[in-house]
Amino acid sequence: MRDLDQKALVLDIRKRCTNKTVVIVGDVHGCFDELLMILDKIGWNQKTHILIFTGDLIDRGPRIKDSLLFAMTTPNVYTLMSNHEYKLLRYLRGIDITIGSLDKTIAQCGDLIFDTSINAWLESLPYIIRWADDSFVVHAGIIPSCSIYNQKKSSCIYIRTWSPYSNRMSVEGDEPWFKFDPIEKIKIYFGHNVLSYPFVSNWTVAMDGGVVFGDTLRACLDGKEIIEVQSKAKYYWR
Repeated sequence: MRDLDQKALVLDIRKRCTNKTVVIVGDVHGCFDELLMILDKIGWNQKTHILIFTGDLIDRGPRIKDSLLFAMTTPNVYTLMSNHEYKLLRYLRGIDITIGSLDKTIAQCGDLIFDTSINAWLESLPYIIRWADDSFVVHAGIIPSCSIYNQKKSSCIYIRTWSPYSNRMSVEGDEPWFKFDPIEKIKIYFGHNVLSYPFVSNWTVAMDGGVVFGDTLRACLDGKEIIEVQSKAKYYWR
């Protein structure tokens, strides 16, 4: 996992977002029916909208293959690298891992999982996306004391809590990273943590509504309006 110690490059798509409606969608986890529901609810059109997934498209849910293919082949769709996608990438690289919930992705995707297009897509996923002058999307979060342009890949896909004393990801029991003020004026949209309310601090928006656990799939339109749809079922137990 040495590559996770590298700096996370920022994919800047601000020009592509001009005159488009930007839709940020939280962790899907194979809940493709609910994704279609929320896209229908917002009147999504691939020509007029930019769609950004916070990552965790795979594992746990009932329609993982459809979720993957949609993200891989639909124009104006971007996906963040996440801990689940990174685990799949390590599996495809032949690294010994604990399979866990990845077993559903492997089973549902069949031979497609070993197609070179999947590996190439995973390798291409950004760790940070900048879609407006002060607005960024990551999967898990950032280290608040570091510039957005000096984040490590590991923080972007794994962070939950943080300690200002160690200046790095910390052990369970410390405060959530988003409870601390950043060193620059930015806004972060993130998944990874299932939170009941999207606006969890003055500079962050939590996008994972826990759809795969029977809760909601959450979307944010142009950084302003929050849209949610209720999960059709509880697909996975924590």
